Amino acid sequence: MKGAKAKIGLIGAGWMGRHHACNIIKNNAAELFAVADVEEKNINRLQKETGWEGRIFTNYEALLDSEVEAVIIASPNASHEKMSVSAAKAGKHIYCEKPMAISPEGCRNVRDAVRKRGVKYLIGYHRRLNPLYQYAHQLLVDGKLGNLFMVESDYLHHIPGDWDIWSWLGKEKIAGSLFHAGSGHNVDLIRFFGGDIMEVSCMKGTFMPRKEQVETEDTAVAIFRFKNGAIGKVQFCVGPILPFQFNFRLYGTKGSVLNNKVWLDAIPRFADTGHENDFIELPATWIPDNVQGGISEPWDKLMNHFVDMLVKGTPSINDVDSAFQTSIACFAAMESARRKKSITLKEMMG
Repeated sequence: MKGAKAKIGLIGAGWMGRHHACNIIKNNAAELFAVADVEEKNINRLQKETGWEGRIFTNYEALLDSEVEAVIIASPNASHEKMSVSAAKAGKHIYCEKPMAISPEGCRNVRDAVRKRGVKYLIGYHRRLNPLYQYAHQLLVDGKLGNLFMVESDYLHHIPGDWDIWSWLGKEKIAGSLFHAGSGHNVDLIRFFGGDIMEVSCMKGTFMPRKEQVETEDTAVAIFRFKNGAIGKVQFCVGPILPFQFNFRLYGTKGSVLNNKVWLDAIPRFADTGHENDFIELPATWIPDNVQGGISEPWDKLMNHFVDMLVKGTPSINDVDSAFQTSIACFAAMESARRKKSITLKEMMG
């Protein structure tokens, strides 16, 4: 496909699918060739909002039999495994919305199918491309933060308890673990900085009242040990009475990053009198705000990266093995909470 215009098919034209479709339509190196959705109203809305014209299917199998070279899977969580495996077997390159699958076995099936067929794969964790984390990561790579010894990330999201979304979100057989669905972003982000995770210990619970109560969890704190010995922490809560928060804290032997503020020992010590505010302040607009289309939530960059993978041969920034590692770390956290003991990822890998 190198040098050609990518023919892409969209599976699932709901809220997230339509957003991805808009970004593909804007990309001059790609063509939204076909869309599949069992709900005709979703495709009608996509056409009304974008003016898109192309091939329409009511089932994803027919789309996979068409001339598309790659697919965007933006269907309900429980369908990701089956659709990803089918796409891989059909030789289609894959962008899959998170989560990869809703069970460890499902994730293994996707990984094995993608590996066997040799197709390209990208998981929908977009925050690695946020300029704040790109900047912090480069500081770490350049040695300006010294050796990383701890990294933390929070996912605090007020979703009102009377919303209809609770008819499926938090239902284990439909959406999987709520921690995986939400804080998969956080686990992926701390892996971006800390590397491979070896062990996790977690506590979780359900506390917030809602129209239909979740079957999994709405609150969790997970502590991770990386292969290099560093520590990671993810704090997760869906329902707290506060605006959306995606906080980030990174600690190295030569510097620290707290959201958009950077302290380095290369500049005057903040502990010395008169130097308390000697830090680098990055744009506040880089802090994730959960608003689509903003610089802090670069879904467009992730979709452009997928097109570059197809057209230019650019390596995936989050391939099937990386997606598998993040997913297994999330499942290990939930297993740790269930068994009330630390869990090694080796136990979960299979």
